[in-house]
Amino acid sequence: MVVLLAVFLSGCGTAAEEELVSPEVPVYNAMVPKTAEVIRGDLTPQYSERLDLLGYERVHYQFTQAEYDELYGSYQMKIDEIHVNVGDFVEKGEVMVSFHSDVLDMQIRDYEKQIEEAGLSIDHLRRLSAIDPSEDHKDEIASLNREIEVARLYIADIEETYRKLNIIAKTDGFVSLISTALREGYVMPGSDMILVDQSKGLYTTAKTDEYEFRSGEVFTAHLGNVERRVEVVDTPEGEDDNMVYFMPVDGEDEMPNKNLMLEFELPTLKDVCYVNRQAVYDKNDLYFVYVVQENGTRRAVEVTCGDRIGNYQIIREGLNGGESVELP
Repeated sequence: MVVLLAVFLSGCGTAAEEELVSPEVPVYNAMVPKTAEVIRGDLTPQYSERLDLLGYERVHYQFTQAEYDELYGSYQMKIDEIHVNVGDFVEKGEVMVSFHSDVLDMQIRDYEKQIEEAGLSIDHLRRLSAIDPSEDHKDEIASLNREIEVARLYIADIEETYRKLNIIAKTDGFVSLISTALREGYVMPGSDMILVDQSKGLYTTAKTDEYEFRSGEVFTAHLGNVERRVEVVDTPEGEDDNMVYFMPVDGEDEMPNKNLMLEFELPTLKDVCYVNRQAVYDKNDLYFVYVVQENGTRRAVEVTCGDRIGNYQIIREGLNGGESVELP
């Protein structure tokens, strides 16, 4: 026994041979759960939904490189006038930007001069025929008339070129952008010069069980500091009956926002038990929460759920109010 003990001690060494190291004390890092209180009392739900502009589409107006080369290479076009401003309503076919071309104008003047000279020549030949009926100038007059007809066709082609190269509204809508470049008198190929927003003039959102909208009701919707009053209208012909439709009742001539927020209070629910909806877990159609005990432990409690109201879940059974439950 003595021998065995001596061997054991010699295996550990002596204090002179090794310094004793203080053992590390393990640290326990407790995770403090995020919790929410189960509330019992009156709850005034807040309806909050986004309204989307029905049939919204943004139309882009820009010149391709080929169109730009034709404008500035072949015709040396310059911006003549911008006929619209941001926020203006334009109709399909309306000229929004017109261009000017000294090259095309010179061609028009040349053809107009040809027409004038041919007309003077025809008058002269007719007077000669009146003075001396024996002289026949019919062929010359016919030739001059053909020259006039051809010149007028060329002028019509040039005017059509002008119309094609102007920026013309392809659809009804509101002007939402005029580029800085265009305002400063030049064009950047491939970049938007003008944007026009078109829509059917109504806002829409999906029907919900939270509130039953009735035709004729008026609400105030907003986007930031912008407020618009909107009226519930019947489903337009050909539209989805599962949606609710709103018509602006003020600012009809103003450019509409793509989206608006509709927010208002719903009728107050009396003496209900509710909790943050994130605290309720769903597994195999069973709903439960983790109730946090006084000693910090948690206990799974099955609950029966009612309606979801915004960020809250109504609890019909399983909780009484006042409990603390864990959040994910």
